[in-house]
Amino acid sequence: MKTEGQQLEMFLTVEQEQTIERYLNNHDFHFRNQKGDAEKKSQFLLENGFIEGEHFENTFTFEENVTETVSLGGRWYDVEEFETELNVTKYQGGVFLLHDAVGEVDGERQIVKKSTWFSLTSEGKIECSSIVGSYRSVKPATLLRKLVEQNEAVKDHLVLANRKDNHFNSALVTLKLEFPNAVSVERGSEWVRTSNWKNSYTTDVITVAFEDGSYIQYDVNSFSGEIKIRKVFDKVVESLTSQDKVNNLKDRLAKV
Repeated sequence: MKTEGQQLEMFLTVEQEQTIERYLNNHDFHFRNQKGDAEKKSQFLLENGFIEGEHFENTFTFEENVTETVSLGGRWYDVEEFETELNVTKYQGGVFLLHDAVGEVDGERQIVKKSTWFSLTSEGKIECSSIVGSYRSVKPATLLRKLVEQNEAVKDHLVLANRKDNHFNSALVTLKLEFPNAVSVERGSEWVRTSNWKNSYTTDVITVAFEDGSYIQYDVNSFSGEIKIRKVFDKVVESLTSQDKVNNLKDRLAKV
């Protein structure tokens, strides 16, 4: 069964042929641009002491003469929308810097490689905000030094993360023993909103939840393992009206 595109190939108008030519020229332009960009970045990094596989990766690949059905034209063009089959060069990927990060592999924290975007400037510098910490462009040697320093710092982050995990795991065991009737005792995160919203952050907590909807949240000190109450929500107390609270107060004082 022929598709609409295949049928149209036999009866293309001049406008449709021109639209196809513009599409192919544009596609070829972007392909050559991406290919040249990948080659330029890769060569630039190698010439400045970066090691492929350790400091950067080149994932750019392409395949020529791939047949695909494309939709061209439409309301913003000079020709009505139509479909046709074209042979194009398919491409993907690019060149990215690599940096170490603390990740999780098979449930265990490890140091893993992460890729990040960067660009080259006309002055022969590199812009990479995730490594430099700003959008300021720096010399290749400066960025390589920062990259190496960041990778070294990740080793300390891994030690701290493992110690934090150990303290939280220990706290979970302690709280499960203290509250055997809880429906769940789980580690999670809590959003902390500060007066300056830009400084707001998330922090890890342990939540002990009960069947009636009540819960207790605990902080666990990442360095000492000390467990402290962060928040208590008692469903019964929270459901009391102001009059209920007055009556409870009167009853308690009457017993004194």
